[in-house]
Amino acid sequence: MLRPSSPVQQLAAVDIGSKAVRMVLGNLNCKGHLQIQQRWRAFLSLGASVFRDQSIPTAQILALKQVLQSFQNSLPQDTPCSISATSAFREAKNRDEAHHELARQGFQIQILTGLEEAELIHHLFRRQWPELSGTTLHADLGGGSLELSLEQDAQLLWQDSLPLGVLRAGKRPNLSSLKALTEPFAKVSLSHRQLLVSGGSAREWGERLVSEGIFGAHEPGRSIFEYQFLPLRKAKTRSATIFSRLIEMWKPEQVVIPRIGLKEGLLLNLAEQLSNEECRLSLGKEVPVLQVNLPQAEVGS
Repeated sequence: MLRPSSPVQQLAAVDIGSKAVRMVLGNLNCKGHLQIQQRWRAFLSLGASVFRDQSIPTAQILALKQVLQSFQNSLPQDTPCSISATSAFREAKNRDEAHHELARQGFQIQILTGLEEAELIHHLFRRQWPELSGTTLHADLGGGSLELSLEQDAQLLWQDSLPLGVLRAGKRPNLSSLKALTEPFAKVSLSHRQLLVSGGSAREWGERLVSEGIFGAHEPGRSIFEYQFLPLRKAKTRSATIFSRLIEMWKPEQVVIPRIGLKEGLLLNLAEQLSNEECRLSLGKEVPVLQVNLPQAEVGS
């Protein structure tokens, strides 16, 4: 519990992903506002090994231990910290061995299921944008999986996790698992559809769209950038093919790419556990949202 005598509590969350290990540090005040203070990222691709050889090499377990120790040393003393692992770790045949070895060093890791990832991410966005109406598809693309949540007028209708990620994709991603979306998509209204995409792959896709001039340079000082529909496939990233296919299937009127995802969802979850109340993340000026309007006549073109 957050004690009244402690107006601000620092807390952190670590996401052991398939492409990298990330940590975020925030300040939680007694009003339930969570302010991001700092972010860390270490490029350690467990997925590159696991999706090829089905196990985490001993050298990578050692490297992960060193990364976690480095992250821990960066935190103020006695900072509450949650550590969670996603698809690469949970699919590794030697995950129990890796989990035990890290626990011996004092690192208690929660291995998330795909649906748990989807729930954390959906909860984060519902807290951040309670005003969202209409029908929204949340899609979080990582190195090893695609987490999906479908809601209509703030009511969650469906969630799933698909084994589709940029480290599995190769040069020509296998999009066959997306066929599972046809039935739930057909059950909701075609009007006022939004697609909200998140995760490191979504962020890279959005940054590439801007940096290559596909959307043009953003205006300084704006936290939301609005552009008309342009060929989204032009951004040459592995994620572009996956997101473009989702757009073709979902036919949204708008695509939103916020620069937050699972690690912020983990931090929010820890904050609500500590405070025993609903909390809300303060994004700050350095966390922009890319908002793209898609005229319906051109979505399928």
